[in-house]
Amino acid sequence: SYEQMGIFVPAKYMDATSNSDGTYSCTINTSNAVNGYTAETAPIVVPVNTPGYAAQSAPSGYSSEAATYTAKGFIYLLAGCRGRDAGAPLGVTDLKAAIKYYRYLQAEQKDVPANVNCIFSFGHSGGGAQSSLLGTSGNSSLYDDYLNKIGAVTGYNDNVLGSQCWCPITNLDQADASYEWNMGLTRSGLSSADQSISKGLASEYADYINAIGLKNPTTGETLTLKSTSDGYYQSGSYYEYIMGVINDAVSRYNKYNSASILSYSTSDASALNTFCSSYKNASKGLGAFDDYDEKGQAENTLMGIAGTAGHFDKYLAPLINTYASEYATVFTSDLSSEHVDSVGKTVDYRLMMYTPLYYLVSNSTYYAGGGSGISDVAPFWRIRTGIDQGDTSLGTETNLALALQNCSTVKSVDFETIWGLGHTEAEDTGTASDNFISWVESCMNT
Repeated sequence: SYEQMGIFVPAKYMDATSNSDGTYSCTINTSNAVNGYTAETAPIVVPVNTPGYAAQSAPSGYSSEAATYTAKGFIYLLAGCRGRDAGAPLGVTDLKAAIKYYRYLQAEQKDVPANVNCIFSFGHSGGGAQSSLLGTSGNSSLYDDYLNKIGAVTGYNDNVLGSQCWCPITNLDQADASYEWNMGLTRSGLSSADQSISKGLASEYADYINAIGLKNPTTGETLTLKSTSDGYYQSGSYYEYIMGVINDAVSRYNKYNSASILSYSTSDASALNTFCSSYKNASKGLGAFDDYDEKGQAENTLMGIAGTAGHFDKYLAPLINTYASEYATVFTSDLSSEHVDSVGKTVDYRLMMYTPLYYLVSNSTYYAGGGSGISDVAPFWRIRTGIDQGDTSLGTETNLALALQNCSTVKSVDFETIWGLGHTEAEDTGTASDNFISWVESCMNT
């Protein structure tokens, strides 16, 4: 149902001869050009239309969206992939298998066009997350057991040249903690136990930020958080950097819309809460991604085993044990080293496979065995997010952008948050597809 793909090609790249049965025999035409590209130089774009980590059906016929890209001379590679009901990492596994197979077809069968060194993935929300994983986990051996299990072709790479991510719901290992640090103060009416869990997660996020060593890409300063009297660590250079990201969004909005929205203080400990209270309220309950009863969030199914929802947040677990002990037994069972999938991998192993920062940040405290050198990271990135979204913390996209900017093999990170927009393919101006196409073209000319 899923492990098939459609290859949509500009007509000028192929010469076709009609057969008697309604099919055509095709050969590659290397002379014709579309938008300056030929069958030998054209980039490949890989859509990842998987909101909520849903499955992406394999095409059964023509895809009308393909023409947007083939008209620009691109190859549109629409691959089916399994969804959250199959469990992580099988969605990305299937996309990797398709990329490998396309490279095999060109090398061995010599019947598909394009420059296979120029592959770009793109997606929104859960699709943006899986696009970010294609970009960070290129050729990672962590996926070998899963690729081998489905019979994926061997001897060919699965890395991409660039990754476009709109509102990626990712870095799930710290998603609950990041959410409370960013938006926890907008909650009201919490029980004392839930208030303690919210503050405990915010404290965990501060420990995390202070350990992983993200650096300001302009000054080189290591970004850290400091404690504040409210318990939410709304101080320090990381806090100031986040406020700067918000102010950048304000400045661009004012520029493009002739508006005069006021910027925020970067050092005032109440500034982030002032912004969030007006524009970015917590829209999810505690355990924003790993729900207490493990049934409330798509991520519980994603990180469960073969469609059975499960817990995955090992930093939330001890807080549950202390303040909501009625849920503790299930957390302990799901996070056990004996709780494994069909190839013998634990929840934590699979979570790291699905965490972009695992491939970017070398830190033994949080990412043992991870970091630079365990994968081939895409050199080109474009990340956009609607700053108003309550779906995830602003730290999600910001941390991804920072880690990429701190990565020596990455050439370009085009990152913006868009004022006044929520969980959508957010852009300051123009359309998402046109801006993505222009970005691909700029990468091809670099």
